[in-house]
Amino acid sequence: MSLNGSRKLCLELNSHSLSHFQACEKRFYFSEISLLVSKGEYYPFKRGSGIAKYLSYWYSAQKKGYPSEKLRAFEKRLFKRMAKSPEFFNSWRNEDDALHIASRLMGYFSKYREENLPVITVEKGFSKILYEDSHVLFVYSGRPDLVVDYGTPGPGIGPMDHKSESRENDIFYFNNQFIGYCWAINAHYGQVNYIGLQKDKKDNEVLRRTSFSFTTAQIERWRNDTIEWYHKVLWARRNKKFLRSWNCSGKYGTCLYSSLCTSGSRNEELIKIKRDFRKLDQPYKSW
Repeated sequence: MSLNGSRKLCLELNSHSLSHFQACEKRFYFSEISLLVSKGEYYPFKRGSGIAKYLSYWYSAQKKGYPSEKLRAFEKRLFKRMAKSPEFFNSWRNEDDALHIASRLMGYFSKYREENLPVITVEKGFSKILYEDSHVLFVYSGRPDLVVDYGTPGPGIGPMDHKSESRENDIFYFNNQFIGYCWAINAHYGQVNYIGLQKDKKDNEVLRRTSFSFTTAQIERWRNDTIEWYHKVLWARRNKKFLRSWNCSGKYGTCLYSSLCTSGSRNEELIKIKRDFRKLDQPYKSW
């Protein structure tokens, strides 16, 4: 949040920061304002980021129009890098998943190498004005993994988002990320690109995609609701009041900041922050 020369209040959020606030205002405070992250490693995030990175390399080569022979040689070089990548080492369990993940991604390259989905952008960020009046400027930011051309006539241009998973679980697609992407790039259709990492299944069983679509009315309803959420965030930040939701358990376990919220005193909270967390130098930026 900032003030410009005209004293207009400016607020920029992305799907993650917005969803953090909607889930728990206190979580938003710790992550987006205090900028606290765990000193420990969260392997699923590290692994997912690594997979997205190597897919971005591959799709960038696709976008550049690498001929088949050159692309296959590039894939072999990627395999060597992935098979030794520290991003695929699980320090929690002292397990090295690099060779398994590298092999799975080679299966991915083989499956989708010849598909006819022209790549428009690879991890290209955006910041778009959600709402503006004489008092406030609300900006929504994001960075789709891919924007591709699904065909015209047909869905046209739309986002594709990579999701790695250890077990099959479809994401409910009416969420800030997917609707926000479609709103930002004027799309109505997109796909979720699942990369399953189950070791007891074959590539063709776990490399899958699902689609999502939104009407103009649904996207506009999301935009109007989101404007109201921005006002709530703005009020909380100006008044320095962030409520705990006490919904501390979720799909990925207990909230990272639950130990802080349950501290018996401010002094105990500060001790835990010093012991278990580190402060980022700057807020996360979508691009």
